Amino acid sequence: MRHRAKSAALARHFLATLLGCLAIASVAKADIARLLRQGARVADDIPIRRLDDVLQDARTARMGREVLEKHFPARHLDDVLERSRTLSRAFRELAGVDWGRHADDIVRLTPEAQEAALILSRGARTLGDSVPDIALRSRLLRDAGPETLVALGRYEDLADDLVRFDAALRAGRLPSPPGYRVLTLADFGSFFHSLGQRAHHFWTKYVRPHWGLWLGGAALAAVLLAPEEFLDAVGDLTAQGLEKVARFGGEALGKALAGIASGVVEGTGEAVKTVVEATGKSFSQTFFTSWTGVIALVVIVGAMFLIFPRVRRLVFAPLARARGTQNKPGRSSGELSG
Repeated sequence: MRHRAKSAALARHFLATLLGCLAIASVAKADIARLLRQGARVADDIPIRRLDDVLQDARTARMGREVLEKHFPARHLDDVLERSRTLSRAFRELAGVDWGRHADDIVRLTPEAQEAALILSRGARTLGDSVPDIALRSRLLRDAGPETLVALGRYEDLADDLVRFDAALRAGRLPSPPGYRVLTLADFGSFFHSLGQRAHHFWTKYVRPHWGLWLGGAALAAVLLAPEEFLDAVGDLTAQGLEKVARFGGEALGKALAGIASGVVEGTGEAVKTVVEATGKSFSQTFFTSWTGVIALVVIVGAMFLIFPRVRRLVFAPLARARGTQNKPGRSSGELSG
C-alpha cells in the first residue's frame, strides 16, 4: 500500500510539473507576441496568427542563427554562456528589445526558439521603422503573418516591397492564373520564408526593377504560389519558367525578363572582351607611342633573358639546333660511290 501511495504521489508530481511547464511555455509565447507588437508599435489587441508554428519552425531558427553569425562572427555560439550573452546583445542592438524587461520571457524558450524570436523581433522592428501609418502597420502585422516578419528580419530592404505588394493586391492588380488559388498577403512572407536566399535573389533581380510590368498579369501570383515550377536552385528563372511567365504576364514582361536572362551570358563575354581590349590598348600606349617606350620594352626583355635562364634556352635553343645542322660535315663523293 505504501509503495502504491508513493507511486501515485510521484505521478501527481510529474503531472503537475508537466502542466506547469506547458503553462510557462504558453505564457512565454504569449509574451513573445506582445514583444512583437511592441516592436512594430501597434496596439496590444492585434492578433498574430500561427506564431507558435513559425516560432518552432527549424527554418526560422536557422535564419535567426544566420543573423547572429553575420553580425557577431567572432562569437562562439555553441558555448551556452557565450550564446546567451550574444543573444542578449543581439536583442538589444538588432531588434531594439529591452533585454532586462523581456529576458525572463525569452529564456523560457528553447535555444532554437530564442533564435527564431530574435529574427521575428527584428522583423517587427523593421516594420515599425519603415511604415509610418499605424493603421497600415497593424493590418500588415495581422494579415501578413509571422513569416513576413521573418522575411523582414532577414532582409530589411523588403519593407517597401511589402507595402507595394499589399497595395497592388488590394487594387486587384495581382490576379492568379486559372487553376491557382487566390493570392493573399501572407503568401509574400511564405515565399521568402520557404525559399530564403533564392526568393530574395529572384525578387531583387526580376521583380523589383520591373515592378510595373508584373502588375495586371498573373505571372507573379504563379511564381509565388508554385516557385519550383519557375526557379532554379539559385533563384533565376529557368527557360521553362521564363516561357510561362511570358505567357501569364504578357509580351512586355517576357521581353524585359528575357533581356535580364540573356544579359548574364552576354555580359560575361563582353566583360572578358573588354578586359582583353583594355590590356592590349594599355600595352600599346605604354610601349609603342614613343622611342622611350620602345627602349623600355627592349630593356625589360633583355632583363628577362638575364634573370630567367629558362627563357634564354627556350629562345636560343632552336637557333643553336639550326646552326648545328648547317655545320655538320657531309659524306664525300667517294664514300657515296664506294
